[in-house]
This record gives sequence, structure tokens and C-alpha cells, in this order.
Amino acid sequence: MTVPGLAGTPRVRRQPYIHLSENRIAYLLVLPTLLILIGLAVYPLGWTVATAFRSDNLFNPLAARWVGPRNFEFLFFNDDTFWKTLRLAGIWCAITVPVQLILGLFLAMLLDTTMRGIGILRTLIVIPVFITPVALGLSWRAMFEPIGGLLNYLLQGVGLEKSLWHTHPDTALLSVMIVDIWQWTPFVTLILLAGMQGISPEVVEAARLDRVRGLTYLRRIVLPLIWPVVTVVLLLRLVDEIRIFDVILIITRGGPGSSTLLASMNIYSIFHAGRLGVMAAYGVLMVIAINIVVISFLRVLHRQEKATRQKVSA
Repeated sequence: MTVPGLAGTPRVRRQPYIHLSENRIAYLLVLPTLLILIGLAVYPLGWTVATAFRSDNLFNPLAARWVGPRNFEFLFFNDDTFWKTLRLAGIWCAITVPVQLILGLFLAMLLDTTMRGIGILRTLIVIPVFITPVALGLSWRAMFEPIGGLLNYLLQGVGLEKSLWHTHPDTALLSVMIVDIWQWTPFVTLILLAGMQGISPEVVEAARLDRVRGLTYLRRIVLPLIWPVVTVVLLLRLVDEIRIFDVILIITRGGPGSSTLLASMNIYSIFHAGRLGVMAAYGVLMVIAINIVVISFLRVLHRQEKATRQKVSA
């Protein structure tokens, strides 16, 4: 029998502690997210870049071989569709993004009030953003129908002629633009509205006392104060419009002909043809273009923040 406290009492050995610095603990905490990011983003991107330099056929994988930059040369010098899709993508972004910003700013000005029931109206206006692309596309496709569609019925009701909408090359692109603008203008509205509500009440009250109203109030007070928010919205919508795909696929599938064959739809058609190398090269070019846009806007934001800090310090 061993009596506690005596010399013969066996001692319990303590396990040595593992001493980790704060940096190592931070790395261990970030490691799971880093592994997921590598698996979901870095590895697919690396595979795409590698495939862009190969002649890889979806229907004959054994015939794949290294061809260097030939896929890029084909797109730049031998594929007329490539340049047409870029032109259509430029037209698409040049129209949809400014229209969404202008309409969103106008609606945000109307919703920037404390009237009764405005909260319900703000909730209802965001509904189009949450509609799934399939349901959205099928609904608008039914309304665009030249014979029994709702839009032509309304046009006839006011004495106007019917339109072929998405079934004619001259109006197909405009029809899909209408759908995209209808869906994403509420998103722009809510972000701009949040920026407007962040304006100091003292500034708003001073503008009212000075009788600064209408376009003058918008140009001299609102836009300078929410310009960083406008830049972020412009960046988000521009990147999203460059890679627009789902609505066009459901409504027109890139047609009629190639009137709505934007860049993403062209990549999809190349994939259906089984030309994985050309598809990957096109995808790499799109990633480069999107990154150029993002970096340019981030530099603009950095300059704006730097100029704001200099004004505050002065």
C-alpha cells in the first residue's frame, strides 16, 4: 500500500505541451479552406489551362495530343464566330449594364423615403432576383410567343403591331436583354439604396435647406457620396454580364442563327462539338478578360479611397 505524500509514492508523468506559435495556428485553421479552394478552383483552372494547349476530343480521348498555342491561333485567325461573339458580348454589356444602373438609381431614389409601407415595397421589388433561371426563362419565353404570347396580346390591345420577339434575328438579342434587365435591376436598386441610406442625415438636411433638389441633388450630393458603391455595383454586374449563359440558353439557345450567340453560348456549342481544346482556350481567354476588368476596377476603388483619405486628413 502506498501512502500519499511519502517518498515511495509513484509520480504521474505529465505529457509535454505542444507549443505552437500564433502563425502556425492560423495556418492550421486556414488549411481546410485552402484544400477545398485548391480542389474546387485551382485544380480545375490548371486542368483547363493545360487542356487549352492540347488537341483533345470529347468523343475520342485517346487521340489527345499536345499542340501548343494552335487552339488560340485558331480562335484569333481562323474562327469568325469568335470575333462575332466578342462583338455581341460587348454590345450586350454596353447596353444592359448602363440601363440597369440608370433604372436602379432612379428606383433607389424613389424608395429612399420613410413613407408608410415602403418596407413591403422594397421586399417585393427584389423578387425577380430570386427566381430560378429555368422558371424565369420559360415564363418569358411563353410571354414572347408571337402567336399566343402575353406581350403581343398587350401590344394588340393598345393598337400596335405584333413582334416576333425571340424568334427573329433582329429582335432576339433585345428580347433577352429585356429579361436580364428586368431580373437584375432590383439587385442594383437595393445596393444603391443601401448606399443612399448611408448618407449622413445632416448632409441631406443641409441640401434641403439650400433647396438643392432633383438632378442637382443627385449630381452634387448623392453620386459623389455613393460613388464607391456605384463602382462596386458596376463591377459585379459587368462581370456577371460577361459570363451570361442560363437565360440565353433557355430562351433562344444562341439563335435564331447566331444572333444571341454570346461568348458563353459559343463555349457551350464548342463543347457540344467535342472540341475540348478549343473550348478550354476560349475559357482561358474569358478568365483573363474578367480578371483584367476586376483588377481595373479594384485600382479605381483604391484610388478613390486614397483620394478620400487625403481629403479627410487635409
